[in-house]
Amino acid sequence: MTPEGIILLPPVKEWAQSHPSFFFADGRVTATSLVDQLYEGVIALGAKAVETYVVEGWHVVAAGEDWFANARFPIPEDFVFQGLTPFPELGQSCVRPEAVVAMFARDIIVTSTSAEPIVYGVVSPDDPIHTVLAGKPSWRRVIAFRGVGAEA
Repeated sequence: MTPEGIILLPPVKEWAQSHPSFFFADGRVTATSLVDQLYEGVIALGAKAVETYVVEGWHVVAAGEDWFANARFPIPEDFVFQGLTPFPELGQSCVRPEAVVAMFARDIIVTSTSAEPIVYGVVSPDDPIHTVLAGKPSWRRVIAFRGVGAEA
């Protein structure tokens, strides 16, 4: 029995996926809406050179700066979110866009110059995205994802 007044949410990803209107104004999850949120968050954290690409079905947001460390509330180093990480840099009740990507994308690759890549989902070693990411050494931080909404 839980104490009165405390509500235990189901696992975060399941809860988020059943309540997309909390994260998207029109309630629809699209790759473009995820890229837009991620881009806005990267800029809010001070990255100047931000690039977005679509390569072989992958949506890529990359920057010449590692924006992760600039936020008031850090994200988990393993990119596994146990809750909704606040993002006050964009306003009250905002959630880190990286967490939103983690909740709604099927396959994700997170790279930085200071750690081994993090891969979630099914990404083969010969997937062309690896060549794209390796070919951009000026990128300090990259999030690439695919499989969102109707494409999942």
